[in-house]
Amino acid sequence: MRTEAMAPENYRNISKLATRLGKFPLTKKSSLRLLDDSEETLTLLVNDIDNANELITMEFYIWDVGGKADDVSAALIRAARRGVQCYVLVDAIGSSRFLSSDWARMFRYEGIHLESALPVSLFSALLCRADIRLHRKIAVIDQKIAYSGSLNMADPHYFKRNANVGQWVDAMVRAKGEIVSSLYHLIHFDWKVLTDSEIIFPEFKNSAVVEFDMPDQATVMIVPSGPGTTNDANQRLIIEAIHQAKKSIEIVSPYFIPGEALALALQNAALKGVQVTLILPRKSDSIMVNYAAQRYFDELLKSGVHIKLYEKGMLHTKSVTIDGELSLFGTVNMDMRSMHLNYELMLLVFDEGFRSEERRVGKECRSRWSPYQKVSTLNASYAQFSSEINLYQWYKRSIFVRMKEGASYLLSPLL
Repeated sequence: MRTEAMAPENYRNISKLATRLGKFPLTKKSSLRLLDDSEETLTLLVNDIDNANELITMEFYIWDVGGKADDVSAALIRAARRGVQCYVLVDAIGSSRFLSSDWARMFRYEGIHLESALPVSLFSALLCRADIRLHRKIAVIDQKIAYSGSLNMADPHYFKRNANVGQWVDAMVRAKGEIVSSLYHLIHFDWKVLTDSEIIFPEFKNSAVVEFDMPDQATVMIVPSGPGTTNDANQRLIIEAIHQAKKSIEIVSPYFIPGEALALALQNAALKGVQVTLILPRKSDSIMVNYAAQRYFDELLKSGVHIKLYEKGMLHTKSVTIDGELSLFGTVNMDMRSMHLNYELMLLVFDEGFRSEERRVGKECRSRWSPYQKVSTLNASYAQFSSEINLYQWYKRSIFVRMKEGASYLLSPLL
């Protein structure tokens, strides 16, 4: 039986807003293990799949081919062969390479229920919005363990190697407890609404015993968004979180085209004395997005916002942290597409067990972040490998660069 959970008193309003926007309850008997290493995440996922007994459900924007993504695909086939029911939902455009691969054919041959969300054809493109995509990333194993975050089903050693942006850097959570039910019901909803499948999706089995890891306990809820939900749910919740900040705001995003309302909220927070930090990738897989983002930098820097550019690859994590206490973590980019179009997912975490710790690893005795770290500690690890933009130096950029920023900004609603 689910116990009634309450947010900390100073965050009751944002919790109420999130409940009304996302229609999912706040949970207290949940545990979150934060994973900042994609290889470790995929290895843990393979292990959980190999230990599954009854049911595996997964949905991803991109399911790629190659490396450890193939290990996950092979683990699913092994599970299906031993009688585990497997349901996989992928975006029709984001996963088009996988859907036309031998892996997809093997999935169907082995009895894995594979469906594509929001399929697009020349005819359907005339009748519907082909630019609206399923951008969520979720896996639920035996209705007891769940994964969600920014990592697509892709091995960063293989994914977009020709984009010249370095290795992709992501973060996920491995969740247990009451929050698993919310994530499972969201996949169930997407299966029914975003596909034409006639396959009956299994109902969630309610259990009186909720299994979760006490050391990692967190008060958390999911906030899904997309067509059919409250208009601009992501933007509403993020702006409200920014308004609530008293000391600090940290935002990590691979794509930053915030729009005027969100940009103004960040400027106001900085002008009030809140320390506002943006951590963005130095190189993006979209040059136009980079230039469109830079169009906002002048006013943000003048207002006192710190902008740091990550140097060690394509930073793909998406998170907002308020005063080191409240975290918004998941699939939402700071751009128009995530804010207003796509089917997205944020975890709203009131940080109890999402805490930090350092440990020594190997003969090099180098410090490494524990899987139980806070999102704010994860952000600090990104900041260590980032360079901050200096306002005086920024003003010295060429007229040619400014022209490219302006042109990209004009096209930003399409990016």
